[in-house]
Amino acid sequence: MKLTKDQYLGQIEEHLQVKQVEFTASQVQQPKALKPGVAFCLAQLDSGYLSQYEWKVRLRKGDPVSVRLEENLINVPVKDAARLDGKLLDNETEYGVNLYMVIEGDQVNQSGLRIDLLADETALASGDEATLVKQLQEWLATQLAQTVENRSAE
Repeated sequence: MKLTKDQYLGQIEEHLQVKQVEFTASQVQQPKALKPGVAFCLAQLDSGYLSQYEWKVRLRKGDPVSVRLEENLINVPVKDAARLDGKLLDNETEYGVNLYMVIEGDQVNQSGLRIDLLADETALASGDEATLVKQLQEWLATQLAQTVENRSAE
């Protein structure tokens, strides 16, 4: 899917498909917990919609963290989409929609936010769900381990 910056912002405001679930850290790292999120995002893209799938993850110490799959044109969280002004993206150019992995919460890192590319437009077109779930699972394990370590150090 390709969108201009203005088309993207319009979809975020009017048609963003959102789903939220809750898990513990050990539960969320299982493929059966991640697969519905990847499937949801791929299905929404196939239908011409943007989506956000959020796992609220309860850790042993501290507040839950938010783990999300989000579609965006660049690596900016959907909640900050208004930042996609003319300085970051040209108004007339069509950009491929990418799928990003986002984790947000206390002690994730210094900024409390990490965002990494899971799949670009080309990888999304192939729709290899199993590969995406595996990559998400590996990334999530690393991010949760780092968050737990950071919280234990305090």
